[in-house]
Amino acid sequence: MAISILPGGPAMRDAFGRLPIDEAPLKPIHIVAAAAVLGGAVLDGYVLGIVGPALSIARQEMQLSAISQGLIASSALIGVFIGGLFFGNLADRFGRRPVFGWNLAAFIVLSVLQIFVQDVWQLVAIRLALGLAIGVEYAVGSSVLAEFSRRKGRGVLLGCFSIGWQVGFTVAFVVGSFYDGDNWRMLLASSVIPALITFVLRMTLPETPMWLKAQGRDAEARAIVDKHFGSEYAIPDVDPNPHHASPRELFTAEIWRQTLYSGLFWFCQVGPFFGIFTFLAPVLESLGLRDATAVDMSLNAIQIAGAVVGVFLLHWMSRRGFVIWTFVIVLLTFLALGLFPQAPTWVVVALFATYMFVAPAANNIQFVYPPEIFDTHIRATGIGFSAAFSRISAAGVTYLLSWLLQKFGFSATLVMMAGFPLLGLVLSIFWAPETKGKHLR
Repeated sequence: MAISILPGGPAMRDAFGRLPIDEAPLKPIHIVAAAAVLGGAVLDGYVLGIVGPALSIARQEMQLSAISQGLIASSALIGVFIGGLFFGNLADRFGRRPVFGWNLAAFIVLSVLQIFVQDVWQLVAIRLALGLAIGVEYAVGSSVLAEFSRRKGRGVLLGCFSIGWQVGFTVAFVVGSFYDGDNWRMLLASSVIPALITFVLRMTLPETPMWLKAQGRDAEARAIVDKHFGSEYAIPDVDPNPHHASPRELFTAEIWRQTLYSGLFWFCQVGPFFGIFTFLAPVLESLGLRDATAVDMSLNAIQIAGAVVGVFLLHWMSRRGFVIWTFVIVLLTFLALGLFPQAPTWVVVALFATYMFVAPAANNIQFVYPPEIFDTHIRATGIGFSAAFSRISAAGVTYLLSWLLQKFGFSATLVMMAGFPLLGLVLSIFWAPETKGKHLR
């Protein structure tokens, strides 16, 4: 039985005849918030994507084993686990803006520090810290975007977080592919450029009125609404909770199932995704595709197309239908690739391209479901928990995939990874909520 979360229905005016701010037409604040958040999404994708090309250059100098490569690649994902758990709760306690804004300063400093790396453990430590910063983006960025978004276009806008991430990941791959030097440290440090741009954008964004109202700071919230939305709009009904949000609230009798589902569906989506995309070159070799540059570029174009199509599907489909059917397609694709390794090359390429298209499309809902599931006073904590939980599978598969490919081969590894979409499909059939059109509280 699906978790019961009902849509909010038509907008209701308050006692003064004002509509909620999420019913306002497009305003400059919507554009600024979208740019500030989606810039962070691009940065996240770039930071996680650039490590693959950098490792291919660093392998000989650092004498990296398969396990060492997995540790470096997965360290940022482990950091996301810690950052999501800790900093999401800080954003619910002390505000979106301070955590959201100064997180970019950490990106800038850590990006530059990668220039001075001398051994594997130094690189692991810095990538772990970068993962902490990315965890903030997942937890707080989507909260900020949801709370500044318009209700009718919220799913599309939040889904664009995934497009931004995919753009950053693909740009990192393109930069790495065309980089003809041997300074892999500089390649890693190139993330300082999108970090600086996004930092400037963040400094212009105010605190979200919904968070202020949840803290009982009505006058400050009203001033921001008047300035950026107009006096004819009001803040939606938000459950006031001026006390510090506690992660324990996520596991109360009322919401424990939706908390678990929010983390588990994400867990099932990203485990295979990060493993395959981080080690794309050996995966393609396992498939017998050796024209690396041409194939890689084509597949990255497919990813971008998939992410864009996924946003439109979010607009057209129910949330439940979207997550269930994408799990079905990924499950069938993995099983076909794993069980029929001797299929003609064109069939293998078509199946792998299907995954490369569907996976980024499916990932869009990772940034839609959690913000819609959790209420304002606990939203960033809930999203942070969900992102952190998902990184257990992402870090685990990324850490082990290179070894699994060597030990068992590509076909057996794909059959193993089919367990992720299978679990996600079963969970979604029983637990996936319908949140489309819901008024945030």
